[in-house]
Amino acid sequence: MLSRLVRHPISLIVGVILGLFAAYEICVRFFAYTGDAYVNSDIVVLASEIEGPVSKLAVQNNQAVAADQLLFEIERTPYALKVQETQAALSTARANLDLAQDEVSAAKAAVTSAQAVLTNAQDQLVRVKALEKDGYSPEATLDVSIRDVATAGANVSAAEAQLAVSVRRVTVAQAAIASAEAALAKAKYDLSKTVVNAPEAGRVAPFVTRVGDYLRPGSEVLAIVTDRRRRVVANISERHLARIKVGQRALLTLGSDPWALHWGRVSGIAVGVARTPSNPQVIPYVEPTTDWVRLPRRFPVEVTLDHWPEGLGLFNGADARVLIWF
Repeated sequence: MLSRLVRHPISLIVGVILGLFAAYEICVRFFAYTGDAYVNSDIVVLASEIEGPVSKLAVQNNQAVAADQLLFEIERTPYALKVQETQAALSTARANLDLAQDEVSAAKAAVTSAQAVLTNAQDQLVRVKALEKDGYSPEATLDVSIRDVATAGANVSAAEAQLAVSVRRVTVAQAAIASAEAALAKAKYDLSKTVVNAPEAGRVAPFVTRVGDYLRPGSEVLAIVTDRRRRVVANISERHLARIKVGQRALLTLGSDPWALHWGRVSGIAVGVARTPSNPQVIPYVEPTTDWVRLPRRFPVEVTLDHWPEGLGLFNGADARVLIWF
């Protein structure tokens, strides 16, 4: 049999290829392996919420930082002055409210006085009419009483109109206070954003911002690589996705410690990837080609180590190799 295969090398080669293919297909039914994997953890990118020059940098590249530790400061003088300005505007608005309330009190007193005069004029008119009916009061006196009632009525209307204006002034003053309070709160908020602290512990990634650089809102200044959710992200071929489940065991090697084997478990499976790089980057994009060879679509699968090696630093983005069995 062997001599026949030797005499027919093409059959031998085809047989070897078919045997290797069958062995490969059997293996991929039970294992998923990829060298396209990397170390990852949560990264916090710190950006400016306000504009202004950097007045202080309190950290250096690759420095370890604790939560709430000072990272950098933006020139605070214009924002402190803005707080003072809005505080003065609030004080003015409150003073205007007090003045408007005093005007309301005075207008109410004027209305009361005008109504008293009107009441007196009306009573006087009633008496004059009674006397005029009995012939004891001349017609001229009646005319004067009628005029006094009309004048008193007009004065009441004017006093009530002035009261309404004063009440509206109170409303305007209250709105001005609310606006001034909002402006003051905004100014204090902006002032607080001149000091930027670390939201959590980690290491400062290399950055290029320097003292004096002018920042705009949204300008990215530096990033902190945290220890939170340390994991290995393995880009696994789509043919394995139906058999990969969260919790399955995995064997890993890390590029920063290549001769050591580490155990882990699948902790997450991407539900989708972007088909093109132009898609929104909140969806991961995995390059489908390497060295001019188009590969099957690969999906990020997160693997968490059972125990992170003691003394092994977190080199975010470092290569890894992952073997998962089903």
